[in-house]
Amino acid sequence: MSGPGCRVARGVEVLPGGAALLTEENVLVVADMHLGVEAALEYEGLSIPRVQTKKIEEYLAKTIRAVSPSKVVVAGDLKHNFSRNLVQEWEDIRRFVKGLSGRTSIEVIKGNHDNYLGSILQEYGVPIRSEMTVSGVRILHGHLGTLDNQITIMGHIHPSIRLRDSIGASLKDRCFLYDKARRVLVLPALSLLAYGTDVVGQPSADKMSPLLSEGGLSDFVPIMFSEKRPLTFPKVGELRADREARLQTYAPIEHKRRGRNRY
Repeated sequence: MSGPGCRVARGVEVLPGGAALLTEENVLVVADMHLGVEAALEYEGLSIPRVQTKKIEEYLAKTIRAVSPSKVVVAGDLKHNFSRNLVQEWEDIRRFVKGLSGRTSIEVIKGNHDNYLGSILQEYGVPIRSEMTVSGVRILHGHLGTLDNQITIMGHIHPSIRLRDSIGASLKDRCFLYDKARRVLVLPALSLLAYGTDVVGQPSADKMSPLLSEGGLSDFVPIMFSEKRPLTFPKVGELRADREARLQTYAPIEHKRRGRNRY
């Protein structure tokens, strides 16, 4: 542990709230903001207060004050809508870019939601790339490609885990995932409306990224923060095995209860 974050690999720290810091060049990496998602949901008949961009701005402002990064890299899915640029996306992305102006520079990796994003970013001279390398660390979104021998930071999966207490109450929260052997760090989504995929309860998460098609998520260690204190968990595969064992234990009890209810 050094500074405000938790070191996961040489030159790579994870920070409370969902960002990673590449300490050699002091570059901040975030992923999956999905700006404009509220407008996209309105088209589907769901009305949600448009507060996400403000909350993300507040988090980044606080983090930038803490670490003074030389650059912010968005590892994909800065915007949300696939098919076109919604008016709210234009407004939110302009607001986001202007909010960083004068404090740090920004570069964007293209995610699978970022179709047509270039037409917004070119207005501010913000580069958009398929991937980039900083201090020997590869940064990409994760919806395309294969692993190489570099340390890799990606998004796309929106990882989370569900925690349960002894009486069955549960809480799902976003988490980082890190595989020491493959040297891959998966960032949680910054979007408030993308609390994500329960990587323990949903084994289908193994297939979400072609980069992880071999081995899936079983060897990844979830990392969360309780306030500013990092919490590491057993590997995803171990958590899945434990969950399955508990389900097998509870199944006969539930069967007996259902049987009693018939009479």
